[in-house]
Amino acid sequence: MSVRAVWIFGGEDVLFSRRYPTAERRAKLLAKDRYFPLPSDHEWFDAVLTECREAQQDDEFLEERDSSERPCRKPVYELYNGKYWPVIVLEQYGFLFCCLPLVDCKEMESRVLVEIPGISIGFDLLEKMADFIGPQSGVTDSASPKLRDLYNYLCLAAPFGSPVQTNPDTVKSILQMRLQPWTLKQKQPTWKPFLYKGNPRLQFQIKEEIKAVQYDSKMAPDVWEVSGTITCKAELEGLPEVSISIAVPPDTPPIDYVVTHPCVQSADTTETDVAGGNDEEEEEEEEASRVSAALKARKFKFLPPLETFVLCQYVGPAVASLPIRGYYQMKGDKMVKFLVQLKLSERVKNQFEFCEVRIPFFNRGIITNAEVSPTNASVVTSPDKKSMIWNAGQKFPSKSLEMSLNATVQFGEPSAAQKAESVPDDPFCVGLNAYVEVHFKIPEFTLTGCLIDSKSLSLYPNVKAKLTSNREFSSMSYRIWNSHGDALMALPQSQLTGI
Repeated sequence: MSVRAVWIFGGEDVLFSRRYPTAERRAKLLAKDRYFPLPSDHEWFDAVLTECREAQQDDEFLEERDSSERPCRKPVYELYNGKYWPVIVLEQYGFLFCCLPLVDCKEMESRVLVEIPGISIGFDLLEKMADFIGPQSGVTDSASPKLRDLYNYLCLAAPFGSPVQTNPDTVKSILQMRLQPWTLKQKQPTWKPFLYKGNPRLQFQIKEEIKAVQYDSKMAPDVWEVSGTITCKAELEGLPEVSISIAVPPDTPPIDYVVTHPCVQSADTTETDVAGGNDEEEEEEEEASRVSAALKARKFKFLPPLETFVLCQYVGPAVASLPIRGYYQMKGDKMVKFLVQLKLSERVKNQFEFCEVRIPFFNRGIITNAEVSPTNASVVTSPDKKSMIWNAGQKFPSKSLEMSLNATVQFGEPSAAQKAESVPDDPFCVGLNAYVEVHFKIPEFTLTGCLIDSKSLSLYPNVKAKLTSNREFSSMSYRIWNSHGDALMALPQSQLTGI
């Protein structure tokens, strides 16, 4: 599969353009009398902005674009009344990345996105181009060094418009010639075009995130879910097979619902005995301790690529309690009084990189006065004066593991300038319908207890490698609803009967 052309738009100009004459020639042969040559870059730029409603006249209603009969298939668009389809547009880092995949007449007629591999390939190419460029500081123009390097990147990643090896790290390694090439006697897999030379090292990172909603209501139980991502960076010579176990404590089920990288050959559930007990006379006495110390683990075997990659993603086993139990009680209208209470679970590490509570006030105007009384740390008002931020610090009180915030807040009408700059309020959060959000990160900790079992590491052929690993646990979405108001929730059909 190929793409006919790629573009990058920024501001009011075309920052980058690359067309592939060979792919354009194939498009002409495939489409025959239905072939339309590509317009100029600036004409294409104007058409894309209009279609994506990024142009100055984006408030204007256009029948061919805004009709309710036209299906929305973002990020796939059509330009010039369907002459050019599928056009893929991806917004990243303030730029618009665009490409036109090469499709045949049957695919053009079917318009079934999942049956057209060129769309997935084009979208992946745009994502990798965005990763290659990365966020840019200041004003970016076509003379930017990163955009100049993008030409060399596409020469290797998508020669003649056909994506081959789009991973930015691998392509950068090839461009910079840091690694030694394969000899002619060795096979050259596309996912590892060069061999690494140097001290063998393995780096793992376990990042767990939690989504939680607390209602403080008998009608609606609190819900939460923990998910994790394990990334790996393997700097190993040759093509070794790596085997390592991802373990959890004995009282926790193994990680489940695992999605692995294509390089993973197997991910079996095992038990790893980490206790001692070599003395036969003490074997019976230590049997119980060995069983209790057995780590429930999932053993991964894989052939790692050169770049940093996601080894697996998983949904953590159900945990018995929330890491931070919270209560939010708020009453009032133009003057409200509220109380926020947080209690840290004893099984959670009491050492935060940060912990803050954001308290938004919707549909009330702006904050004109606030009297706050936190048990510790500080409270500030946001620049738009529509929310308060409680910086709870890096540690809960060691004895009680509790902290609270009492406050009285008064509101007033915003000025015309403030109304113009304000973000639309949540239409549900009126009256006592309100919530607070907790944002936190804990280094070297996971809620499930998931860790890399360093003793289980084995390499084939046998090689000694330095193993490093780190963990972190953070909140993805951690919301606490007001006890005195209503809350948004989803219930099973069985529980909706009679409500």
